[in-house]
Amino acid sequence: MIMRKAILGSVAVLAIAALALASDPWKAKPYQQWDEKDVQKILSDSPWSKMVQVEATWESSGSTPRSGMPQGSSAGSSGGSGGGGRGGMGGGGGSPSGGGPGMGGGSTANPAPQAQFVLRWASSRTIREAATRRQVIAGKMTQEQGEQQLSQAADAYQVMIQGSQMTPFQNADEASIKAKSFLTTKKAKEKIEATKVEIERSPDGKTIYSVLISFPQKTATGEGTIGADEKGVEFTCSVSGVNLKTSFDISKMYDAQGRDI
Repeated sequence: MIMRKAILGSVAVLAIAALALASDPWKAKPYQQWDEKDVQKILSDSPWSKMVQVEATWESSGSTPRSGMPQGSSAGSSGGSGGGGRGGMGGGGGSPSGGGPGMGGGSTANPAPQAQFVLRWASSRTIREAATRRQVIAGKMTQEQGEQQLSQAADAYQVMIQGSQMTPFQNADEASIKAKSFLTTKKAKEKIEATKVEIERSPDGKTIYSVLISFPQKTATGEGTIGADEKGVEFTCSVSGVNLKTSFDISKMYDAQGRDI
């Protein structure tokens, strides 16, 4: 009887583990088999995607924020760095402002308006594959074109910022964003400064779709800026008085091929 319970317990544990694995599409199946739900999960709820909420201080000044996500899409519409085209990296989820269930609560009569940004580790295989897969599903590129694009691995670590309120970036240029963006390794406490910033704008230049920030993969001496034993890094970008900060847990950023940053 005891042996039977032990066996049943082991089966239950294995079943739970299999279920958890199945819930992570980047581990359960090749990216060519991902559907839109899988892509959405990766781009909005995975170790490579972080949601950051800040006070929308610019709203108190009476400014009218321009959406960073064009109609009919949750991201920009043109291709770009980071693999798969920046237009394929939408899917922030949640209300960009005003908080939501469990956000900005409390008994304050006039709570400060909130804004949400999605920060993605865009140089990773997983994010690049998800962006490419979204383009293929939408019929914006063929599978062959996607494969060719993915064969060109990113030569820098890249973090992409998107949000439906990109107002803090409206009056900022690439140089000012670059000067206040960096990564900090958790273990070595090394500060990695940004080397390049790309702002994706609408054709009329009035709307910002995304901001892509690049960081070096190697030091001047050829050593890796993020060591093989590093478990996490913190990303910081300060612009127009808004401080966007989040931590990426590298120990969880693994796909079927291994560490994925």
